[in-house]
Amino acid sequence: MAYGGTLTGPRYDAMLHGLLVGFVFAMIFAHAPVILPAVLGRPVPGRPAYYVHVILMHASLAMRVLGDLAGWMPLREWGGLLNVAAVLLFLANTVRAAAGAARA
Repeated sequence: MAYGGTLTGPRYDAMLHGLLVGFVFAMIFAHAPVILPAVLGRPVPGRPAYYVHVILMHASLAMRVLGDLAGWMPLREWGGLLNVAAVLLFLANTVRAAAGAARA
């Protein structure tokens, strides 16, 4: 709230990604095993492997925000890269779970 008028820069990046990655993607990850079966018409069972991409997403988001606030751009860049890796891992885990359920 203190930096609400910030238009650009590291603080804005930290706020934006904290909301979008930290909340929106967390909700997508959490609700996918419930929503996707209704949309796809095939089961997508929850698996313990789903915790891996959730942990990776939150750890990498912490790296990114810390890098933004500390002004350490290599940490910010690695955090952003690992954010993307978490989303790709989520997609891979979801496809694998759906394919495994279709075979069973």
